[in-house]
Amino acid sequence: MRQLLRADRRPFVENIVALLGSMAALGIATLWVARAGGPDAVGSYALLRILPWLLAVVVSGGLAGSLAYFLSGPTRDDPQVRPTVVAMALAGAVAGSALWLIGTPLLQLVFFRHAAIGLVAAVAILVALRLFVITGKAAAQGSGDLRGSNLTIFLEELMFLPAFGLMQAVGIGGDSALVGALILADVATGAIAWRRLLRGGFLAGAGRPSLTMARQIYTFGTRGQLGTLMQLLNLRFNFILLGGLAGPAALGIYAVAAKYAEFLRLLPIAANWVLYPQFARSEAAHAKKTSRSLILRAGAITAVASIPLAVGAGFVVPLLFGQVFTGAVLPARILLIGLAAEGVGGVVTAFLFGRGRPGLNSLAAGAGVLVTLVLDLILIPRYGAVGAAVASSAAYLTTTATLVGWYWHTTRRIGRHAPTPVFEGLASVPPSPWRRILDVAVSLIVLAVLWPVLLVLLAAARISTNASAIYRQVRVGQGGVPFTMYKIRSMRPGQGGPEITGPGDRRVTRLGALMRLTSLDELPQLLNVLRGEMTLVGPRPETLALAVRYPSDMQRVFAYRPGLTGPVQVRLRDVVPSDVEDVEAFYISELLPHRTELDLAYLNDPSLIATISLIGETAKHVVSRGVTKLVARSRRRAGFVGELKERTT
Repeated sequence: MRQLLRADRRPFVENIVALLGSMAALGIATLWVARAGGPDAVGSYALLRILPWLLAVVVSGGLAGSLAYFLSGPTRDDPQVRPTVVAMALAGAVAGSALWLIGTPLLQLVFFRHAAIGLVAAVAILVALRLFVITGKAAAQGSGDLRGSNLTIFLEELMFLPAFGLMQAVGIGGDSALVGALILADVATGAIAWRRLLRGGFLAGAGRPSLTMARQIYTFGTRGQLGTLMQLLNLRFNFILLGGLAGPAALGIYAVAAKYAEFLRLLPIAANWVLYPQFARSEAAHAKKTSRSLILRAGAITAVASIPLAVGAGFVVPLLFGQVFTGAVLPARILLIGLAAEGVGGVVTAFLFGRGRPGLNSLAAGAGVLVTLVLDLILIPRYGAVGAAVASSAAYLTTTATLVGWYWHTTRRIGRHAPTPVFEGLASVPPSPWRRILDVAVSLIVLAVLWPVLLVLLAAARISTNASAIYRQVRVGQGGVPFTMYKIRSMRPGQGGPEITGPGDRRVTRLGALMRLTSLDELPQLLNVLRGEMTLVGPRPETLALAVRYPSDMQRVFAYRPGLTGPVQVRLRDVVPSDVEDVEAFYISELLPHRTELDLAYLNDPSLIATISLIGETAKHVVSRGVTKLVARSRRRAGFVGELKERTT
């Protein structure tokens, strides 16, 4: 910890202490409720804590997750931000309470069958109070009052204890005592949190609420909220599938293992809580430098901390839960393997939120959910709790790896000078959001399926060309801005030649010819697609030397993001005659007008249907082209062999 936070480790330590205190208070409360009402009371207590919180978070659009960015980031001095936050919290409280009241009959039927309908309806008050508390906690975090936010974290669990004791003292029991205690606890906690905020000048100099600002905050929070909900779903899917496929005993074993392994998450949670507003306040270059210095240290600390936790599981788990839970030791150790890199994830998540990219965190969480579902269905039926632990551990590592990938994608250009566009005054037209979603989804799926093929081709290209397997070349991108495009090397290096590769080009290796025939040499460009430098369908990226030779009336095509494929790849591929002496001149004078016309016809209306249609046409064209050439080559070879036999005879 000391190495990780040399500058100021107090906020981290205070947050970890608050989290430990909160966990201790929750544990004591759970034991007390269990003694007072048995397992049914514990189940009701868990539902009354989770369901109102979940509804409040969803209705508010993840308001709590967005406050640190808007209170610490670029809008921190905007007088409309803070009153807008208060207005959104009030509106969310009213909407959440109303939705709970509307759904009360269904909630009673599904979750609270033994409670009176009036008591279930009273929980609507708890929905509003939950939003009151979590907004106050997040507002303190975003305002720089980390001590105040830590106090709220601790009090929101601690306050239940005296409130529940008061309910018991006045003779109120059962679910009524739980609801009453939770309401009293949130009233006290929220009052303390907001009193501290108001005394600290939270609304000093505030303007009027802004609908535009509310939309921005809601959109930001919703993008980040998806990740939170996916992580919650990840955990619940494991429990549901394990209980359904392996039975309640295996579920109990896994639940204990998960609770034990969760201790390793204290540092990542603290890192995210403390660093998020710091990264939002910092300049991009400073946030990048700070995050890079912390990522490896945070990862090292959680990795090292996982070792004593794994060793101690064999003693601590049976001691705390009894010998009957000895079977939870191995699952706990497996979970600790997946959580060992959580320190990295905590810093990266704080960076992504602090730099205004919460949606990337949600995408990483989605990757983890997908891994959990697939592996759970494969492993749980055979290995029970151990299989569930393997699935969760793989999901944790997948999420962390995806977060690191997004972090690299986000930071690679920070601090670098923006490249100068090739053409002055050229517009920059990005693809639509739906096309971008399609780009990311298809690229990830193809890379996930074909990565073994890619590795084999890279190794073969390295051997056949005796040079780097990846060929990098500067091409003209969206808005005429240069970027580096990737391909698998298919030509021998160090040999001069034209910018256009014509038929029978001697620079192309045999493997290169095969890869070009099947377009497999283009696979690395999926990385360009993920980085936002290319799209799946668009004009093919041009070299700088050829781009400057474009007539002025055709340069408009460079305003758009270049594509992995496009109408030209389907309709004008392999049209250069073999007897052309000056390939470049033929390309500029003869082919370029037709290429530009085809590209602009698509770009004038790049609908999702047209995009998907061109992807399908490309796949069909590549297959038919490969088959045709292979058949032609086979016939030529057969004809040559037959002629040779006749001459020999």
